Amino acid sequence: MTERSIGRTLRTWRNEAGMSLAKACETSGFSVATLSLIENGIKPLDPLDIMILGRIYELPNDTWKREVRRAEYASNERASGESKQRLNAPEDVDKSYLEAVTLYALGTDMLPRFVHTPEYRISATTLGCPTYPGDSPASTAERHAGWIRRLASTKGSSMTVEVLVTEDAVRRVVGNPTITNAALVQLVHLSEIEHFKVQVIEREFCLDARLESSYMHLTFPHRQHDDVVYIERSGSGRYIEDPAVCQLVQQSFKALQRSALTPTLSVELIAEVASSLAFDLSR
Repeated sequence: MTERSIGRTLRTWRNEAGMSLAKACETSGFSVATLSLIENGIKPLDPLDIMILGRIYELPNDTWKREVRRAEYASNERASGESKQRLNAPEDVDKSYLEAVTLYALGTDMLPRFVHTPEYRISATTLGCPTYPGDSPASTAERHAGWIRRLASTKGSSMTVEVLVTEDAVRRVVGNPTITNAALVQLVHLSEIEHFKVQVIEREFCLDARLESSYMHLTFPHRQHDDVVYIERSGSGRYIEDPAVCQLVQQSFKALQRSALTPTLSVELIAEVASSLAFDLSR
């Protein structure tokens, strides 16, 4: 995840400098293929490459040196096989959705963060979000809304999304009934997309299973990028990249799916809750 995060930062630098990939390559001496691999976190990061890019983008020394230190740390971490946790986890995971090919999400107390409507996201700040310092609910909500638009676009998406959400999370009013209704309606619309599936875990089963933590499991297309599980609790979030743990989480997710309501019944329940909220507002 560190390499991917640095690559994303390098791409941001180029965009903010107003340079196309071809122009940046012409100035730096990299081939288009090489710079593309660097920006996508596939090519091993060389601190010298980061320094060159920092200079051609006319960045302050402290800015590119910070990424050099991160690259050196990531390289040492890979070599030693140690845990890869030194990230601003919640911020980075918000930017990782579009890079994944599969995303499994379990929401225990609220809807998963990536399907929040902007208003739901902002209202959720009073219920344990944001989960990292400096989070701007408005800008994060805007990013989530953009992700939703791309997922639902008629051009299609290469990502497969499967969501499990508890009945309590569906029935929980976040902000006010209008905001919660809008979020549930969006979830119903997303369920119409072929590669998006949502299922509800009934309250009785949740009590038996003692579900406590929301999480997301992300799988990326390149074999160099390990699967990632992002666990989120009120006020905190962290990554787990251990392959054995990720595999166990995926197996548990599939087991929960088998115990949940079918997608059809789940959507009916979500729509029913949304309708009840709309009815209460009309009275």
